[in-house]
Amino acid sequence: MRALQLVSHGTPGRFEYRDVATPQPGPQEVRVAVRACGLNRLDLWLEENGLPVRLELPRTPGGEVAGVVEACGSEVVGWKPGDRVAVQSNLYCGVCEFCVRGDESMCLNSLLLGVQCDGGFAEYCVVPARALVRIPDGLGDVDSAALTLAGSTAMHMLTDRTQVEEGQWVLVIGGASGVGSAAIQIARGLGARVITTASTPAKKAFCQQLGAEQVVDPADADWPALVRSATGKRGVDVVVEHVGGKVLEQVFHCLARGGTVVTCGATAGREIHLQVWPLFVKQQKLVGSYGRNRKDMVATLDWAAEGRLRASVDEVIPLERGAEAFERLRQRKVSGKLVLKP
Repeated sequence: MRALQLVSHGTPGRFEYRDVATPQPGPQEVRVAVRACGLNRLDLWLEENGLPVRLELPRTPGGEVAGVVEACGSEVVGWKPGDRVAVQSNLYCGVCEFCVRGDESMCLNSLLLGVQCDGGFAEYCVVPARALVRIPDGLGDVDSAALTLAGSTAMHMLTDRTQVEEGQWVLVIGGASGVGSAAIQIARGLGARVITTASTPAKKAFCQQLGAEQVVDPADADWPALVRSATGKRGVDVVVEHVGGKVLEQVFHCLARGGTVVTCGATAGREIHLQVWPLFVKQQKLVGSYGRNRKDMVATLDWAAEGRLRASVDEVIPLERGAEAFERLRQRKVSGKLVLKP
C-alpha cells in the first residue's frame, strides 16, 4: 500500500510518500480502508518531536480516520467488511478501571493513533475493533474525518469535563481551529452565547458564520477587557482553551465568578504563572481535558448527521501532497480542518 511517512523529525520534518507493507489485523483488530484522514496539531508535534512520549520513526501519522472495514481479525464480533467507521484516536485498553467505567480518555494504557502506532495517512490502517464507531447514515467520510478528533475533543470539553447550560457565556479561544470551530457550534447548540478569538479578518468572518456573537483579536493587548465588556463586565461562564502559555493565564481575566476554564492543549507553552488568590476567592475552576470517551465521539457524529454540527473543512488534499498540508497548518493558514485523502 501507499503511505505518507515521517522519516526524520524537524520543523519541517522529512516525509516520504512510499510503498509499505499492508498491515495485517490481529485477532481483536480490524483493517480499515482509509477514505479520509484529518490533519491535527498533534501531527505537528509528532513532526517536530515535541511530545513527552517516546517516538519511533518511520511513522505513518494521522489520527482522524474515517473509512470502511476491509478485514476483521478472528475474534472480532459486531463488525464486518463494508461497515463505514470512524476511529477513536486515543486507543484504549478496555480493561483498566477507567475504561471499565466508560472513561476511556483516562485509560492507563492508552496509545495515540498516528503517534505511537501507525495511523491513517495511508491506504489502510489497523486498529483495535473496540476503537471503531459507526458513521451514521447521511454523514460523509470527509466530514467524519474532520470531526472524529477535534470535534469530539470539543464535545468532551463542553459536555463531560464541564457542562454548558443555556444562556451562559462561553469564550472559545482560537475559533478558526479544529477544536475551536467545533466548540463554537457545540456551545451554541447547547444554548450558550459565544465569544471567540481570531487573528485575521477572514478568520473573524469564519467564526461569525459559525455562530460567534463577538470576535476579538488576540493581538490586541486589551483583548480580555474586550471580552468582559461584551458581557457587561460580568465575565464568561466557561472558557474553552487549547493554547496554553500566556493565553491560559489571560483567560482568567475573562472569567466570571464561579466560572470554569477547561483546557486541552499547550501549543504556546506548558508552564504558566497562576494567581491563586482570585482563583479561590472567585470560586473558579481550572479543568483539564484529554481526548474523548466513546460516548463523546458517538454524540459528535450524531450531531453532525442531524445537522446540528457541521464539519468546517478548509480543503481536501491528496495524500501524496501531505507535506504541503503540514506546512499550511504550521503557518496557521487554515480555517477549520485540512483533510487528506488517499
